[in-house]
Amino acid sequence: MKLNTLARSLMLLGLGTSLGAVAQAQDAASAQAPQKIERVEVTGSSIKRVSDEGALPLETITADQIRQQGLNSAEDVLRMLSSNAANANNAVSSNSVFGQEGDRLAGGGAYANLRGLGPTGTLVLLNGRRLSNQGTSGGSVDLNAIPIEAIERIEVLKDGASAVYGTDAIGGVINFILKREVHGATVGATYSTPKAPGGGQQRKVNLTAGFGDLGQQGFNVMGSITRSSTAILRGDDRSWAAGYQPAMGLAPDTTSSPMFANIITQANSALVSPGTTVGATDPTKYTVLNALALTNQCSSAPYGVSQLANPTVLSGLGYTVNTSTYRCGTDYGRQYMLVTPSTNTSGVLRATFNVGANATGFAEFVGSRYYSLGEFTPYQFSTTSSPLTFNSTTSPALVAAFNALGVPLPSATNNTSVADYPVNGPYYVNMKALYGANSFNAAKPIAYRLRMSDWGNRTIGNESTNDRLAVGVDGFVGDYDYKLSLSHGEAKGYQEMVNGYADTAKLVALLASGIYNPFRMPGQSQSPAALAAIQATEVHGRLASGSTKVDEFIANISGPLMKLPAGDLSFAVGTDLRREFYGYSGTQTYNCISSFTLASANLPNSVMGCPGNASAPDMSRSVDAVYGELLVPVFKSLELDLAARYDRYQQIGGTTNPKIAFKFTPVKDLLFRGSYNTGFRAPTPQQVNLGVVQLATVGTFADPVKCPNPVGNNDPSCQLTSIPYTAGGNHNLKPEKSRQGSLGVVFSPIQDMSLSVDYWQIKMIDRIHNLTPTQELQYYPVFANNFQRDANGNITSIQAGWINAGGSMTKGLDFTGAWTTALPSGNKLISTLSATKMISDKEQLITGTPMVQYVGNWSNTTLYLPWKVAVASTYKTSTLATTLSVNYSSGYWDEDHTTFTTIPQFQTRKIASYTTMNLVSSYTGFKDLTLTAGIINLADHAPAFTWHDVDNAIGTGWDPRVADPRGRTYQVSAKYTFF
Repeated sequence: MKLNTLARSLMLLGLGTSLGAVAQAQDAASAQAPQKIERVEVTGSSIKRVSDEGALPLETITADQIRQQGLNSAEDVLRMLSSNAANANNAVSSNSVFGQEGDRLAGGGAYANLRGLGPTGTLVLLNGRRLSNQGTSGGSVDLNAIPIEAIERIEVLKDGASAVYGTDAIGGVINFILKREVHGATVGATYSTPKAPGGGQQRKVNLTAGFGDLGQQGFNVMGSITRSSTAILRGDDRSWAAGYQPAMGLAPDTTSSPMFANIITQANSALVSPGTTVGATDPTKYTVLNALALTNQCSSAPYGVSQLANPTVLSGLGYTVNTSTYRCGTDYGRQYMLVTPSTNTSGVLRATFNVGANATGFAEFVGSRYYSLGEFTPYQFSTTSSPLTFNSTTSPALVAAFNALGVPLPSATNNTSVADYPVNGPYYVNMKALYGANSFNAAKPIAYRLRMSDWGNRTIGNESTNDRLAVGVDGFVGDYDYKLSLSHGEAKGYQEMVNGYADTAKLVALLASGIYNPFRMPGQSQSPAALAAIQATEVHGRLASGSTKVDEFIANISGPLMKLPAGDLSFAVGTDLRREFYGYSGTQTYNCISSFTLASANLPNSVMGCPGNASAPDMSRSVDAVYGELLVPVFKSLELDLAARYDRYQQIGGTTNPKIAFKFTPVKDLLFRGSYNTGFRAPTPQQVNLGVVQLATVGTFADPVKCPNPVGNNDPSCQLTSIPYTAGGNHNLKPEKSRQGSLGVVFSPIQDMSLSVDYWQIKMIDRIHNLTPTQELQYYPVFANNFQRDANGNITSIQAGWINAGGSMTKGLDFTGAWTTALPSGNKLISTLSATKMISDKEQLITGTPMVQYVGNWSNTTLYLPWKVAVASTYKTSTLATTLSVNYSSGYWDEDHTTFTTIPQFQTRKIASYTTMNLVSSYTGFKDLTLTAGIINLADHAPAFTWHDVDNAIGTGWDPRVADPRGRTYQVSAKYTFF
């Protein structure tokens, strides 16, 4: 690791100080230890100080508060935190099968999102030190790595802290602090189950033990291990989780049927453009035919829905009378999971020991293994994009697949798609003879759009491990505190295909053979031969893997520099030296494709519909930083905190970030505070280094050039599907930069009550953004050069991926309160308040596009809710603590459907607010035993209805970024200390 001269000097200074402290402690072992006022280090500052309300807005959440509010994981805690924005980074919404490669590498993970700046804008620490970022995404820490049962408290700094911690701390810092000492052994268990039938049950067991007394024996060793599991909850289990609610303006944007496949137009097939009339009197030309729709039986198929309502609800997406009347759709939203099935094992082993009289050493290991399943609707594709011709020379994989089935090779001159259903197949349906489709040519093969229901739901397994070993020493020499630590962290992750994926060549051969029946009616089954052939196409196995590593050395010293009339001028100087590594293998074994072409079907180990092909070459970089801080008592009532940090990133360059904060206390019970600072965030290795990947758009959209007015338009350019696009890393990304500040007041109107109000504002420059095809279509004139077209002007490909966006301005207000009321009975009522009012979040995608206001408006990533409020009151006796907590999320405007439909009531609407109440009681009246029982979501509030497109954000008829799908949930736990 390369160190600049100043960094080397600081490291040597720290090492020398520690050696001196040890020597002094040894010499003075028999002498009386010096009396020292207890000073503590708080998140957001490097200077130890007497604990009190400081210049920075710091929220502390204790282990007791976590238990008393019925929270079982770090993700639960962050969901309730008012300063943490509602985001697409929880275990359900991050398990998306849609989106670009960067969005699909961390399935099932859970991430923090302070101020709505994204997971990479929030720094997550464990005992003040960094953890490795999640192994496959490489972007931020998966909260599943946090051993929640070993946590003593959580400190949330709601202010920028790049001047103290460096990158990632623009939105704030969340510091999970472990228990320092444990005596005896405690075993605990928790079980929760929703009142409504279905899944969603949670189980957790924990063992924590420790021995030794740091004060009396000079050491303590503690260990804690927790095992938890969550059962899947599916859309079928909740009536409100339906994607087909036409009376509410919600219908699935789908072009495939769950059973009888939709017959579509294709040259040289049974149905050609412009379609066919049906019957003797209807002059309409229909371009899609389905026997279930013709007999009004779409809903008789599992998850089947009629498309008849869609021309009214979603005519802007090309759902017209011609395309939808005789087409069945799939309510694929009901096939999504509402709660992610998972298992998690986490543990801590920590030894703390005295090093002489004035220093404490530690050795600490923290590890976790998290496994989750992402379950999605079966894949859909059209046979029309399959290869037209092939031979043994150009297509050996396809030839081998046909030979394995014992099926003759199709003629090289048949001039139609190989996967179309053959005329001589046993399941061929003559739509003219059976249903009066007058122009249907029964002498031609049938082109169709298939949903792979017979292969089952696509299921991806995600494993994520995160381990860290840290050693260090904290101590003091006279009035000077120092700390040294060295840590090594490593996170690994992989994805595996569990179900629902097929080998492309084998799939093409099966469809072309006629053995498989794509026109199965309700009540019919595939033949044994077809079932065996389906099984032979299935692909299971490891899809991709990645890893991150971080080695970190931290050294600092703090203490008084000189006496001033108002008190000690205190300082801190230190260094933070890191080596970061990231590697992502990508789909080394398989080639993932989204549609048939001669080239893609012939790729070795080609898999239909698996997520992504990109890989990232191994990348490592060193980060060298030095920092300093001054605490200046200007007057007895006025204190300034000045800090600055210089970071040098290998491959990126250097950056200096200052911070100034003040605390003014004119009277005892009134405090004013404020800060100004700059910040930065380096692009993650994945954002820089990820390779190019070929993907395909989801849903239906209109070509902005060839179809400027899509509503009610039958032109094919108004209903484009599965357009290829490319995404990946960007070597030209610049770091994000910020300028931010806060101003607040803390006051105590009566004894045992404290209230605070803080205004904050963050201006971002060069914000890193994952540009999507949807955004490029929205601002087509700006991104027109990213669209590739053929000689006829048809879109053939779109270039997307990571860019430096124009910037953003985010501002809001934080309110906190804490008060204790002594009751006449001698008992207490303890209440807390945490609320955030988002005033504004305006973002510019790129120069040339407008600043867009996101507060109170739907977005496919972060929801900037105008209000998030958490209130809790605990009635506490000597043996009983009962807590009623209320969590409120305000309403917001739903996804704008103005371009989807001309019907006013289906264009705009306001989503209702969402409120839950939790009631939890703990009883300690039995010796060594604590019993806890609670009801989560006491009033059994269902999620608020939303009509957003599930292709843009997970959740159909509801939004997992805001609501808990379980409904009223009963929870019990027990904890027993047995020595």
